[in-house]
Amino acid sequence: MKTLFADGPDPRYAPEIDEFGRLAGAWRTRITCHPTDGAPPYSVNGASEFGYALDGRAVIDVWRRPAREDAPADGRAPDQESGLCVRIWDPRLQLWRFTFHGTAHGDAVHMYAHRIGDEIVMERAHGGTLVRWIFADVTADAFHWRNERSTDGGHTWHLDQEVHARRR
Repeated sequence: MKTLFADGPDPRYAPEIDEFGRLAGAWRTRITCHPTDGAPPYSVNGASEFGYALDGRAVIDVWRRPAREDAPADGRAPDQESGLCVRIWDPRLQLWRFTFHGTAHGDAVHMYAHRIGDEIVMERAHGGTLVRWIFADVTADAFHWRNERSTDGGHTWHLDQEVHARRR
């Protein structure tokens, strides 16, 4: 896997790569889902690991819920999911190309990401729905991530999911 993993960012694009690269390492997460049917929100512990990849021009992460140490002894949980995220800096477009692959339901999500103020915003249009995933409040030891959806062209947004993370 020497071709996949990298020790750090490509020096030519280090400031851009480090937008996500500063998350390199292991994280304990608390994932809260906000159902659209009016049911109360529910939370589960999870885990994420970020790292540099592909000659330092990408940042990947893998995550799971529940966290391995919180999963039942047989390793199966009713709402178990694990996923792989690949973020590749595109110097020509000056933005990130982002892909998520989820294993439980076969989800594949493609987005573009860019910095807006202090946040990193990943966006896509899917049918008549706008979706954005946002990294906010990023510090050396914590970050907040949220998944929002709009069905009215971005006038109003519904919070679908959020993650509060602490560095391990």
